[in-house]
Amino acid sequence: MALPLQGKIAIVTGSSRGIGKVLALRLAQDGADIVVCARSQTQGELPGTIGETATAVEAVGRRALPLRLDLANDADIDAVVDRTIGEFGRIDILVNNAVIVGPRRKFVGGDAEFIDLAYRVNVRGPYRLAERVSEVMAGQGGGTIVNITSGAARHPQTPVVAATAADLDAMDPSYGITKAALDRITTAYAGELKAHNIAIVSISPGLVITERIRQAAIRRNVDFGRAESPEVIASAVATICRDGMQYTGRVLATRDFASTQSREEPSHAQR
Repeated sequence: MALPLQGKIAIVTGSSRGIGKVLALRLAQDGADIVVCARSQTQGELPGTIGETATAVEAVGRRALPLRLDLANDADIDAVVDRTIGEFGRIDILVNNAVIVGPRRKFVGGDAEFIDLAYRVNVRGPYRLAERVSEVMAGQGGGTIVNITSGAARHPQTPVVAATAADLDAMDPSYGITKAALDRITTAYAGELKAHNIAIVSISPGLVITERIRQAAIRRNVDFGRAESPEVIASAVATICRDGMQYTGRVLATRDFASTQSREEPSHAQR
């Protein structure tokens, strides 16, 4: 029996570790060959490299192409698309997962340097990569783009005022700001892309246990009781990639997606 993604080619950004690595392996297990993209070519502060993920993909019997990708660099984006076409001849799936996250910075007396970088990596980079990939998909008859976003994109029902050192050390609001922009890309271009048989979907996880989050949580005593595993997100993405048009133009929370796969306006928990 053929696997559900047999013969598909998937680009997964930020796949040297965390959600991206688990996503890459799940899509490979479903039959896709994987272009493993991230900045991590060698071991750094956190474990994981594109080479290690590529080796894991090959261990399940799929082809892998590890490519360095800095989403702030247009030349890297173009190289990933061109190398993928050169190696595989097509692109069926793009998962925009890579993100830059930093600790909370001062607003009063601060500067715009970090939010400029956050927009370039978290919004412009995925936008431009999807733009390049969509040209390829349109020419071959279709494809699926999945944006990994976050419940942090939504406004809290009650404004929260930081009053403690722990609050002030939380992730910078630019994370949620840029994820809101990524969701808007999904909803804004779904109609145009549908005309080319290209699905575009946002998946919004809750708090996810990754290497980076676990490291930060140890310092801040975070409760993982309601956390999601990367496998939950990977399962949702794999299901979407089997029939992207069923979900196109929607922003889906992973827990609601896993339980119903049809809720029109799912609730969002902060990632």
